[in-house]
Amino acid sequence: MNQKERSKILIIDNEDRNVEVLESILVSEYDMIRSYSGTEGLQKAIDDEPDLILLDNMITDIAAHEICRTLKNDERTKLIPIVIVTTPDEKDEKIKSLEEGADDFVNKPVSYLEISTRVKALLKIKRLQDKVVKERNQACQYLDVIGSIIIILDKDASVTFANKKACNVLGWKKEDLMGKSWTDLFPEDTKEIQEKELFRILEGKRELPEFHELPLLTRNSDGTTEKKLILWHDVILKDEEGKIIGMIRSGEDNTERTNMEEELTKANEKLRLSHKMKDEFLANINHELRTPLISIKGFSELLYNERLGELNEHQKKTMKTVVHNSERLRHLIESLFYVSDMQNETIKYTFSLIDLKEMLESITAGMLSNIEHKGIEFKKEIAEKLPIVKGNSKYIESVLIHLLDNAIKFTPAGETVSLSASEENGIVHIIVRDAGPGIPNDILSQFCTDIPEDASESDICCTNRDYGLIICKKIISAHKGDIGIDSEIGNGTEIHVRLPAFESEKTINE
Repeated sequence: MNQKERSKILIIDNEDRNVEVLESILVSEYDMIRSYSGTEGLQKAIDDEPDLILLDNMITDIAAHEICRTLKNDERTKLIPIVIVTTPDEKDEKIKSLEEGADDFVNKPVSYLEISTRVKALLKIKRLQDKVVKERNQACQYLDVIGSIIIILDKDASVTFANKKACNVLGWKKEDLMGKSWTDLFPEDTKEIQEKELFRILEGKRELPEFHELPLLTRNSDGTTEKKLILWHDVILKDEEGKIIGMIRSGEDNTERTNMEEELTKANEKLRLSHKMKDEFLANINHELRTPLISIKGFSELLYNERLGELNEHQKKTMKTVVHNSERLRHLIESLFYVSDMQNETIKYTFSLIDLKEMLESITAGMLSNIEHKGIEFKKEIAEKLPIVKGNSKYIESVLIHLLDNAIKFTPAGETVSLSASEENGIVHIIVRDAGPGIPNDILSQFCTDIPEDASESDICCTNRDYGLIICKKIISAHKGDIGIDSEIGNGTEIHVRLPAFESEKTINE
């Protein structure tokens, strides 16, 4: 075994002979630390960070059970396993030690098999505990680097968790904020209203708004207070019986956002004069969007894979939805920067063979929770067998996600969204139908015109939805396919995507 991998064992015993017996049994596998008094042993437990402690039950200067109590109440030593070395007639002290946190005991005279077996078992448990602590700390680090304010409140509106961003924005140290009533941060002029609304939410008497902006009192370094507007998004926490046990609040400081918007306004004026500055700006925004998304996705996967503990069926389903939607958000971000790449002629399509049936099934599975949440009906008719197509799977998937997401978004509750896919004369034909408000003719006419290479979003008078459709058209055209739209105001929209099937006799490089 490598020297760095050897576990350390601390022996606390007054008798040289007892220490030597234990050491002779264990020294071949472990690094041994000797201590001949309880006082010295407590100090070495902190300084030397042993992986396990063998404590003689009859240590003289401090009672063994008091040593156990001290070690288990100290954050630095509470996870170190303690084995009491005792004799059968030391029953009372042994019981006291176990009650104060000792993990196991062995009787004198010490048996080689017994002591080595107990030590190995407890060290294995210790390694598992260390792994859990490491993963918990990693999860907290994810929350600290997300870049958003994260606050967790219990049923009584007391703070049970605050990430680094929350502490920085609110001006509190984490240890001072933990356990504090959230209502203490409400300004006096709005406190009564905010407090009433908060407890109505926690009591289940009010539905959560999607976003809401609330003022909070924050502390400055000089001790003064300042009112800031925070844009919040809340998630209710429930137990297995469906009872509300608290909430998660994620927020953004709108005060900072206002300052940022002013800076961006100045930057945009310069960007109109410099194409290079525009590229640098977009690259920076790209980074700012992707960085927190990586943290969100990583932490979500950590929870979904049950690295922080087992999940019940409902929790597992919920986390699966979060993971799916984080991937969906990634596709939306990629689409956002497609236009910039197109204008700069930096788009590179990597073509491969795509199973559209499998792709459509995967996409629709990830959107089922959104469909159920909105209360719309979803009809799917995908042919049993669809031809393989050749294309860039990332961009094709982005197009299909965008079209389905639009259909769900613009269809009112109680109406129907449908998806069909079939093969017609060597062409894969995909149809997405919604029952939304339809697209005006003047907007549709722009869809029929290609985007100029030097155009910007401000040059195209479309909604975000329709500008996205123009991007979709560009992608499908690059795959030698086409998109058609049938839409009428008040009667919904039907989008047709046609892609050529891959001809098996051709090589993949053609």
